[in-house]
Amino acid sequence: MPIQLGNLTLFDVRELAKKFGITPVTVRILFRTGKLQGRKIGKRWYLTEESLRDYFEREPRASKEAGKPAEGKA
Repeated sequence: MPIQLGNLTLFDVRELAKKFGITPVTVRILFRTGKLQGRKIGKRWYLTEESLRDYFEREPRASKEAGKPAEGKA
């Protein structure tokens, strides 16, 4: 269950892993590599609802490159 602090909703690693069917280790890797913009408070990572939304709104790099025409060709 997410933590509610005023108008801020925080999700922890276990919650995210369960919701998306991935392991907690994978969630932590996403935090460490910067793919998810979380914060570590004490020993736990947390993600805001806004950061989660941003993650899903970002266009994956591979699809951006796939849509670009090759240089010199049109």
